[in-house]
Amino acid sequence: MIKNLSGLFRIWLLAPALGLSLGLISAVASANESDDSSASDPQFQAWLDELYQEAETRGISEQTLQQAFSEITPPVKRIIKTDRNQAEVVQTYDSYLSARLSDWKFTTGRKLMAENTEMLNQVAAKYGVQPRFLVAIWGMETNYGTYPIKEPIFNVLATLAYDKRRGPYFRKQFLAALDMLDSGFPTYDQLKSSWAGAMGQSQFMPESYQQYAVDFDGDGKRDIWDTKADVFASIANYFSVRGWRDDQTWGRPVTLPPGGEQSLPADQAAGLTPDSDCKRFKSLGVWRDLREWQKLGVRRADGSDLPDVSIPAALVLADKGDNRGYIVYRNFCTIMSFNPAFKYALSIGLLSDELQ
Repeated sequence: MIKNLSGLFRIWLLAPALGLSLGLISAVASANESDDSSASDPQFQAWLDELYQEAETRGISEQTLQQAFSEITPPVKRIIKTDRNQAEVVQTYDSYLSARLSDWKFTTGRKLMAENTEMLNQVAAKYGVQPRFLVAIWGMETNYGTYPIKEPIFNVLATLAYDKRRGPYFRKQFLAALDMLDSGFPTYDQLKSSWAGAMGQSQFMPESYQQYAVDFDGDGKRDIWDTKADVFASIANYFSVRGWRDDQTWGRPVTLPPGGEQSLPADQAAGLTPDSDCKRFKSLGVWRDLREWQKLGVRRADGSDLPDVSIPAALVLADKGDNRGYIVYRNFCTIMSFNPAFKYALSIGLLSDELQ
């Protein structure tokens, strides 16, 4: 049992069992003392000991606990800083979308859709999610599986769980990642993540992996790291459970009427009541019948009329003064449940359009 020990002493004690060299121990010590991590923090150590004990009470094996806790350093300042300065918050719509909707992403996505047509169609038939959206998520999250995911997940999640901003959420993710490792798959070496703790080519958080990941190829593993069939099916399953409708798209770019945003009525009472998944995103504002938006002067990006169909739609406004916006439908809410940021959800919708 390993308790009430400093982070460095815990690593030293585990070194023989884990095959850690003295050089690696020295490197970890240097990392602990670097500008990237906070200095020794007795409060953090006490918190970490309590987290260890909670994991023990859940029945996590000693081997799993030793592996996971051996990588934890004092809180990593770089991760906390990134959490406070996410691109979805600090960048304009134009900057954010321009950086992510590149010609490379369009051409590569079309090529990969063609190469994986049969598999994508099988997944789409089972889960009712159009292939272009599956590939768009794949492309936006990890550049179609090519982006290196290298952060040690337990260190990332411990940093964010100790931080005050969303501590309880990341504590749950940490414990879920322990459950995953203790189950035998994925392996410890596979459990690398983004700065936020998201894993694999589909970038699922640990709890999302537990709830939505799918073994589509039937090999006994829900492998979102190396098996494309499982990557696509896991994304599709997530969307399906979250209310995706394959008879609709996500939305479309629009232009605002003369006078721009100020010319539109602000009366929320005149709108429709969206379904429960959309209702929780209050920042989407008023939902109206698409034909009502047409009457209010909203048009497609090329100036032509909106589709003549009666479905609920909301209006997302882009950067102030650019007279641009996006009419969005129910599926936009499902994308928002994957990542609750307008700019991210728009990037998925717009990339999917290019892949169509």
